[in-house]
Amino acid sequence: MSQPILSRRKLIVGSGALTLLAAVDAFALEPNWLRVTEHSIPVRGLPRTLDGYQVAQITDAHLRHIGPVEEHIIREIRNREVPLVVLTGDMIDDSSRLHILEEFCSHFRGDQRTVLAALGNWEHWARIPTDRLRSVYQASNVNLLINESIVADSAIRVVVTDDATGGTVRINEAIRDNAARAASLFLTHSPELLDRLPKMIGRFDLVLAGHTHGGQGRLGPFAPMRPPGSGRFISGWYEVPIGRAYVSCGTGTSVVPARFACRPELPIFTLRQG
Repeated sequence: MSQPILSRRKLIVGSGALTLLAAVDAFALEPNWLRVTEHSIPVRGLPRTLDGYQVAQITDAHLRHIGPVEEHIIREIRNREVPLVVLTGDMIDDSSRLHILEEFCSHFRGDQRTVLAALGNWEHWARIPTDRLRSVYQASNVNLLINESIVADSAIRVVVTDDATGGTVRINEAIRDNAARAASLFLTHSPELLDRLPKMIGRFDLVLAGHTHGGQGRLGPFAPMRPPGSGRFISGWYEVPIGRAYVSCGTGTSVVPARFACRPELPIFTLRQG
């Protein structure tokens, strides 16, 4: 009789140890352990002068302080001298953190860098006044775009929509400037929108979204908990009607301050002659 009792004790102790290790990983390790992913984007007809042009995407930061992840992001972007940084929504989820957002964005000033921002669902849900948010961004030379398009570095067309989950997408306004450029980017926050966009608006060289947090907690390829507006998307590359889309895991956490098998991500995209 002693052997089965001993085996059960070992099982209980082992299970408890595994649970503790998983909790330490989810709450203490992974949320502070940034993963930098690099992606080569072939662009047909890209001028030689733009071969190697880089775009960094920061999304779903849910800033509460400038911690290890944010410091790592700042170092990567500054050391690589990334010319275009895009913030694709949910940078903060409370008006009381506007000063933290301003501090974070201030580190990207200079170096002839363009920084563009989009709205996420939380900027809407938290009722952060758009004029205050725009003012904070402008203080750090960040351009907040809502259903607008812009030309970055005289050659990169960037279309930015409002968030489809918390805001109102006006796609005709967003694509109003449809002049041909060396490369084209499409930015939005909630990726479910991407499957609803008609092909008639054109094809983009790079489509970027966030919102899903990669599930924030993963069980192998499965992400059982994703926010509304995620659609079929979890993270990584997808083919959508307007091009090839990348959905980032984001850098912060929401609701539960934990990540499991889903580290924070800073994707960096390099345009190449294709």
